[in-house]
Amino acid sequence: MSDVISLPPDIEEKLYAHGALGREAMEAGDIAAAEAHFLDAWACIPDPKLGHDHAASMAVALTGFYRDAGRIDQAGKWLAIAREAYGPDPDPDTEFLAATVHFAAGEEDEAFDIFDALYRQYRKRPFQEEDPRYLDFYLVRAARRKSRPVA
Repeated sequence: MSDVISLPPDIEEKLYAHGALGREAMEAGDIAAAEAHFLDAWACIPDPKLGHDHAASMAVALTGFYRDAGRIDQAGKWLAIAREAYGPDPDPDTEFLAATVHFAAGEEDEAFDIFDALYRQYRKRPFQEEDPRYLDFYLVRAARRKSRPVA
């Protein structure tokens, strides 16, 4: 995203404080408190939110939070915001996140298609430092697809 508007220091400080409290709540297993703090952090960003610094990374973080909490409907909503925040061209990290949301939703065809596009362009790089089940899923499914006879 170009020409991002910086947040005033006091607002940025509040955003970071809410983020830290959200992470602490997550570590303590208090998902409801974590959600409240993360949404409070998002609320610190003035409108138009997507024009400001931290909006894209916050939308990505909220997508991952909701995916990990098993709230796929909310993850999908935040994924749409993250994609919009990162601009008109696909962002590889956001697309990888999209594949993981589809995977968590049981939408294996959609997950595979996104993983496949990323793998074809970047090989195993997007899968590094991620849950190994994503690469395992992709490789097994790709091998199956290769072994099918063409009709």
